[in-house]
Amino acid sequence: MEVNFKVTNPAPVEPIVFDIIFAEKVGGGIVKNCAYDLPVGVAIDAAGNAVKCYEVVENAASDATSIKIKKGSGVASGDVIAKGKKGVASTALDTTNAEYDIVTVSLGVAVSAGDRLYQATAASASSATPKYTPKFVLGEFIPANSGDKLVKLVNGANVRKETIKIADDMLALMPLITAL
Repeated sequence: MEVNFKVTNPAPVEPIVFDIIFAEKVGGGIVKNCAYDLPVGVAIDAAGNAVKCYEVVENAASDATSIKIKKGSGVASGDVIAKGKKGVASTALDTTNAEYDIVTVSLGVAVSAGDRLYQATAASASSATPKYTPKFVLGEFIPANSGDKLVKLVNGANVRKETIKIADDMLALMPLITAL
């Protein structure tokens, strides 16, 4: 018997990033084309560049030679990965796993699952600085390779720490963004 019935699964639930937004860039802003997806909650600098955030998937000791990074961060071989003021250039990247990328890097500091690292300008043992200084939080999803986009940019908000895509070191540079 044909009943013409179809089951359609619901779309995945979008994570909540913003609890309260109290300041935005008037008229939005242009975010430069990116080779990877930019989800809501990524830091953007004043010139429209995405600030990379590498979320650690598994604990790694200070003497580890590789770190597992959650997919979608845009990590590339040669990126300078930093925690605090220590930054080290990555030398290789393994993207074969569906859930994480393995980055060959000897960071020299222990990292825990859930830690968020940032992309630094140059390798340094004690004075790493971010490649891009964060100013805004992206308010809309931007798919990879979709060109420069005019989007909502937030510069004052309470955000959820578990869903934001910004390293703690970068949040410290954004005084009006509070991670709860």
